[in-house]
Amino acid sequence: MNIEHTIGCSMIKIINKFIMSGLLFISLIANAEEVIKSYGDLGIPYDLITESYESDIIVSDDKITILAKKGTDLYTNSDGSSSKDNAPRIFFEPKSDFTFSAKVTADFTTSYDGGALFLYADTDNWGKLLFERFKTGDNGIASTVTHSTGDDAYHYLIENNEIYLKIVRKNNSITFLYSKDGEQWSYLRSFSIVSPKAIKVGFIAQSPLSQAHKVVYSNILFNE
Repeated sequence: MNIEHTIGCSMIKIINKFIMSGLLFISLIANAEEVIKSYGDLGIPYDLITESYESDIIVSDDKITILAKKGTDLYTNSDGSSSKDNAPRIFFEPKSDFTFSAKVTADFTTSYDGGALFLYADTDNWGKLLFERFKTGDNGIASTVTHSTGDDAYHYLIENNEIYLKIVRKNNSITFLYSKDGEQWSYLRSFSIVSPKAIKVGFIAQSPLSQAHKVVYSNILFNE
């Protein structure tokens, strides 16, 4: 069914929802936040909020799929002179310290295709733990921490198209980790995000160059 929402200054957003066999399919023709009430099978005790940027987001019983359209990305370069913030995402706003992890499966086709777990205060302050197709054609783990300028790091090459990623928050300290099996975790980096605003945490996908990039997030675990 089609639902018309009036957002802000009488701007009409058209939101298509299809609920079939336990699937919630969201395609926002013009970008606007859409709230999904807490989806119990995912194990996340908060409402999920989507920002699709004209891409597709599918929430099913125990996984999330994002199909990012061409030209989507979340990045800031090292001197802050160039940035982009239009990657489709689905997130929540935890109220305390947490551990958050998921298995990320990516249908890589083109350089810079990627799927990530992320934290976001605002467009100038965020962190992204990314499973990406590198320019070399290899798959690997990268991360970006942005405080007005971006601090990129390339960590490890991954032979297949799936990996487990984890974010841990303790007070204002954030830690990124990864695992090949979801059991044994290895440290990647730590940093801080301090903001008076609620920190958004969730799933994001990017497709800067390819026509579309599909990422599936499963084995989702969240603990406070």
